[in-house]
Amino acid sequence: MTDTSMDAPKGALLDGPEAATSANTPVIVQVAKQYGVSPLRQLRESWSMRGGAQKLGSNEYYSLGLFDPDMPRAAKRAFVGQKGINAINARMNPPAAVPTRAFVGNKLLYTQLLEQLGIATARTQALVSTHRCAGQMRVLRDAATLAAFLEDGARYPLFGKPHHGSLSEGSVRLTGCAGGVLHIANGDTRPVMEFAEEIMRRYPGGFILQSALDPHPDMAHIAGPAIGCVRVVTINDGDGPTPAYAVWKLPAPRAMSDNFWQAGSLLAHLDLETGAVTRCVMGTGLAQQDMPQHPVSGAPIVSRTIPHWDDTLRIACDAHAVFPEFGICGFDIAVTADGPKVLECNDNPSHNLYQIGAGRGLLSPDLAPLWDRVADRQAKQLARLKSK
Repeated sequence: MTDTSMDAPKGALLDGPEAATSANTPVIVQVAKQYGVSPLRQLRESWSMRGGAQKLGSNEYYSLGLFDPDMPRAAKRAFVGQKGINAINARMNPPAAVPTRAFVGNKLLYTQLLEQLGIATARTQALVSTHRCAGQMRVLRDAATLAAFLEDGARYPLFGKPHHGSLSEGSVRLTGCAGGVLHIANGDTRPVMEFAEEIMRRYPGGFILQSALDPHPDMAHIAGPAIGCVRVVTINDGDGPTPAYAVWKLPAPRAMSDNFWQAGSLLAHLDLETGAVTRCVMGTGLAQQDMPQHPVSGAPIVSRTIPHWDDTLRIACDAHAVFPEFGICGFDIAVTADGPKVLECNDNPSHNLYQIGAGRGLLSPDLAPLWDRVADRQAKQLARLKSK
């Protein structure tokens, strides 16, 4: 993961994180000085984790803090790089056994289905697209029509995002429009036509405009007015969906979304039984800090309990049960004063959120058997499909 500014240099929309790079000499030297781990030992250790199930890149060895000599070897071996994460998720959601992945990845269709089924989600006000049809939903075909909607038809605050995508790239929270000027949640402003043209240029295939949600007052008191989703990862080993783990993504000050790669964002690991924060961190690797209190509000974080916790786990399992063929799902859930609402489902969830937030590897003894049980179920399902 790479920390980067929340500002969007290409325009009003949030850019994605920069590509990860290999560890550089200053990092290696700093680890040697601060932790007493020689460069040769760092190299040997990081190379030993590149293969097998771990598939860790050298940048991930450092961002996950695996250079720490106080961490037991077995604990280090439980951490997995993004390539390893992708492989584990693919065993649980093999395309042949999960043909609905494309549908779930379409944020418009997925949330519309949840709404029809009575599963709480954010309300979509309009779709921006040059060619898509959305039934009776309002579709904005060009920049002029979009600008007119933002000036006269929209109900603010609005949250906008591409109908496909991840890592909050392309997202924006709009607080209002007056005199032809849009007000953005990060304090910036844009001429409404300039903004509309940017949307059409970058996302002509589909951009969703939804009613923005406000966090539960207890969560807003800690982290501010932007939604910080609870990521609930659920699994189905054949006995129905159950939660595997959960983290709370606390947005950075002035942030429009809660992705951890934005500078100043925090990650909190949650106890599944109680919804209480067991650990909260900011940053990765050498820059990581434990954050028992919020750096801006000063409010305590550790031991605080997520409101509507039982309902939050329940709605994640209910949403997973709509597509029980999935072996694993990662749900982003907004916890509001009215209860939890499902915003997105990720069929290839980035377990780095857990590894960084909990400080534990994905292949820890309590988790690895879960992934194996799900993978075994999917392998049997694939065998049945091939035998037909």
